[in-house]
Order: sequence, then structure tokens, then C-alpha cells
Amino acid sequence: MIGRVSVTTVVIKGVNGYGVRVSDPAATVQDYLDVVNEAIERGRLFRGRAERADCLGCDLCCQERIPLTSIDVLRLYSPLVPEPLTAFIRKHAHISVDGGAVDITLRRDRQGRCLFLRPGEGTCRIYDLRPLVCQTFICCPQTKRARRLREQIVNVGEDELVRQWLMENQRLNTTPHIDETSGRHRVRLDDWPLTPFSGKKAYDEVLLRSVCSPAVWGDIIA
Repeated sequence: MIGRVSVTTVVIKGVNGYGVRVSDPAATVQDYLDVVNEAIERGRLFRGRAERADCLGCDLCCQERIPLTSIDVLRLYSPLVPEPLTAFIRKHAHISVDGGAVDITLRRDRQGRCLFLRPGEGTCRIYDLRPLVCQTFICCPQTKRARRLREQIVNVGEDELVRQWLMENQRLNTTPHIDETSGRHRVRLDDWPLTPFSGKKAYDEVLLRSVCSPAVWGDIIA
């Protein structure tokens, strides 16, 4: 539905960044993505990674950490390979554990670039299916409220991915594969409860309100 979420141009440190306002409690994460993508692709906002009018051929943000949500993986998972979720994550993601905290990000190649990047062209092989973090263009300045909203969506979505990853390992009776750990760790499914992303297959099924803390929701609702 048009109008549930709006993006406003805000001058941040002398350049055009953006803020986000929500006018309808029924607004979804997809509503948010739609307006952010539109604002950025129309060229209204500054992109800080490279001095250029668009992102075509610029791959600087493809060399940074790209956390994944459960819906990001679901969108990539079905078209690519018919294999268990754990196998897909092991092949296409990097899993790091610090104590009880788990971080699942897109795997990078030996040069530190996203494995889905076409390095010679600086373009994405999965552009239409790119993760939420990539859709929201980390190089664009954001207000504190917009940044906190984005962080909370990503964190809740990644928590759900961790929960599903642990559930699948339990179902298959396999030991979770971990790429990197700070030392002693203990990762248990019991520590990862249901989230607003649970049971959801698309971003238009996830209400923004459900992933926001009361403070963030109070800041962005009109």
C-alpha cells in the first residue's frame, strides 16, 4: 500500500541523507525497502563510498560485512540449490561465534569481496535477490532514527536465521559448522526463541512494528 512509509531527505554533515517516517501501523519491512530503494535509485541521496552518480560498477560496499536475515537466505536458497539449509549456509555464508552470540554473514572470497560479486564488472550476480543490507545501501547517510530502525530489522532477521540454522542441525542430528570462534562457546537452540520473522517467507509479511523496540517505533511513527 502506497504511503505507509515515507523517506525524507535530510542534510547530514553537508550532504543529502535520509530519514524514515511510518504513517500506518500496518506498514511492513517491504514497504520500508520499497521507499528506501526508490529514494536512492532516483539519485536524491549522497553515496559516500565513491564519488559517482550511481552504484553501477562500484563494489566498495561489497567488501564489507553483510549480515543475513532468514528471509534473505530463503529468497536465495530455493532458486540456487535444493539442499538442506545447513549445507547452503555452510557454502554461501560465514558463521562466527563469540560466547553465545552467533553472526551469519555472506561469505567473501580471498580478496575479501562478496562471493556473488562479478569483480571485473563491479556488479552483483544476484541483484534482484540481494540481501536487505545491500538493498538499504550502507553508503548513504541516515538519521539516527533511520539507522536504528535498519539495525533492528537486520538483528531480528539474523536472530531468526540463527534459530532456523540450529533447528535444522538438531533435526539432522549434525554438529553446527562454525567458521570462526573467539574461543569457548556455547550455542543452544533454547537460547534462540521465536521472533517476528518466524514463519515468514517474505518481507511483506513482517510488520515493521513487530521488529522495533518501543523507543524506535515511537520515534518513527507519525
